[in-house]
Amino acid sequence: MREALLRPGHARTLAMLAVVTVLMVAMAAFAVSMQRRAVTSDFEPRPVFPELAERANQAQRVVIRSRKETVTVERDATDPALWRVTEKGGHPVKPQLVKRTVVGLADLELIEARTAQPEWHKHINLTDPDDKGTGVRITVYGADDIVLASLIAGKLEGSADIDGSGTIYVRRTGEDQTYVARGSFNLEQNPAAWLDTGILTLAKGHVHHVEVTPAEGEAYVVELDGEPDLAATPGPAYRIRGLDEGLEPVTDYAINGIGNALVGLSFIDVVPAEDRTLEAPVTSRFVTGDGLVITAEAEKQDKLYYARFRADTTAEASEAVKAEAEALDARLGAFVYALPTAKGADLTRALDTLVQPREEGAVDLEAVADPAE
Repeated sequence: MREALLRPGHARTLAMLAVVTVLMVAMAAFAVSMQRRAVTSDFEPRPVFPELAERANQAQRVVIRSRKETVTVERDATDPALWRVTEKGGHPVKPQLVKRTVVGLADLELIEARTAQPEWHKHINLTDPDDKGTGVRITVYGADDIVLASLIAGKLEGSADIDGSGTIYVRRTGEDQTYVARGSFNLEQNPAAWLDTGILTLAKGHVHHVEVTPAEGEAYVVELDGEPDLAATPGPAYRIRGLDEGLEPVTDYAINGIGNALVGLSFIDVVPAEDRTLEAPVTSRFVTGDGLVITAEAEKQDKLYYARFRADTTAEASEAVKAEAEALDARLGAFVYALPTAKGADLTRALDTLVQPREEGAVDLEAVADPAE
């Protein structure tokens, strides 16, 4: 019935329009298919920096820059295995972070090409941080500031695989072409996060006694309480030497904390020694059984505990211990460390906070002879 209402010319026109529409849809689909094939299925995965794997050991400096932070880590001039954070006064870094950065970049693989239009970079966080952009630029330099690798990293694309590798938008520095890359590399932009936060690794029971001298108040000595129990947590027991008979410890926990203060000692931040003044520190002189002497000066400033350390020996120490002290002093003396609260408190305790008058009628168990003797 409908065909009877259409004129022959109109029917031909509609038929032609239908054919044209089908052709346009087919051509569009073909174009999209070809474009997708060009940037995905036909893309040959390849390393972002093909030569970096062979040149990784030539790395001398790594710079990671965002619009808010810059981290610079450099290889030590005299010890090639040691790297230092410039923004933290040259303090040593965690060596595994340097490896994850350089080797991670060497292993990074391009898996898909994306836009080459600069105006689209902002949508995937690949604008240059030097222009207040949202990308993060990482550059690896060799000797004489030769650039071994440099790229801008942007948005993550998807989630990480079970092996820790993931996909991320990248573009090589100075190029507009962007890619999706697969791999895993360190992109930490906080200088403090790079720091090797270990200060000392003295073994439990290694400290024989601690001579504590507050800026104000009475000096005292904390010493090992008999044969050290190396299985105790956080360490063996200590006592206050020559404690008056009319006094008793408030708690053994605080006294033991002083004796074990250098066991697993770490820090939360660090500054060059010349940048932080300690006005009235508590001085604690830790003397070990083999003659190593570690002197700590610590005080609380605002909400943080700060400490500086020096290393020396007693006159009777062996040459090996003297060499150990010299190396420790060179490493520790250049910095002032911000300490965790518990360790900072252990290094700043006054005697009157550790003892209290003995209760009348209380029995001194140590003074009571063993009935079996």
